[in-house]
Amino acid sequence: MKTLVLLGLLLGAVACGGSQTAPATAASANSSSNGDDSEPRGATNAQGSDNPNRAMNQSECEQLGEYISGVCHETHTRQARIDGWCSDIVSKISGGAWASECTAKLKYMDSVCFRSTDNAPAMMVCDRTSTE
Repeated sequence: MKTLVLLGLLLGAVACGGSQTAPATAASANSSSNGDDSEPRGATNAQGSDNPNRAMNQSECEQLGEYISGVCHETHTRQARIDGWCSDIVSKISGGAWASECTAKLKYMDSVCFRSTDNAPAMMVCDRTSTE
């Protein structure tokens, strides 16, 4: 039941993004005062798609791994289940296996689940639901 509520909240959060519109470009946005057009001005970095079912790329997985690792290092608990999960995940991240596993099985909505919390027990729920 908790999983369904969490999934509903995630899908609702992703759906609130609205529709995408084409970016407006100004004629002078890419021109400098000295006529040098080699360096774009006013441009934003490309963002990943908000499609909840898209696979995550290597860079996104590495960033997510850093986030999870940071949360695990801040978690001070005596619960073996939580310590064990954090230990497994952090060793995968530091060993390099996390990124390839992440790109193979995690979707963008899984990343949103992990990043929506800052405690390891909630991340464990995200991990469990991402493999179902």
